Amino acid sequence: MAAGWRLLFSLLALLQAAGRTRSSEGPFPSATTIKSWVEKMQDDLVTLARTASGVDRLAEIYMTHRDLYTVEANNARQLVEIAARDIEKLLSNRSKALVDVTCRMIACDFMMEDELIS
Repeated sequence: MAAGWRLLFSLLALLQAAGRTRSSEGPFPSATTIKSWVEKMQDDLVTLARTASGVDRLAEIYMTHRDLYTVEANNARQLVEIAARDIEKLLSNRSKALVDVTCRMIACDFMMEDELIS
């Protein structure tokens, strides 16, 4: 959260400085000054992204409990095949459920029609 405020203040300072230079107070900032502003903003954005995503905390948890984890190579082709098979099963089950619901709705319609006729 502090990184977010720091970024906001950096942006406000940049805008304020840019506003001052547009007036008759002085020349436009040098390329070196602008470059330093950009680098500061980049650093603040990286800090904000790392804080917001929790990547630093995740690394800290891993390092603390390293003995509980194993890192193993995986077979990408096998993972994709398993995922594709699982997706096909899911879609097949969904289709079967939709057919079942449709059949029940049709059966209910026939029953209601039959009750209305008799």
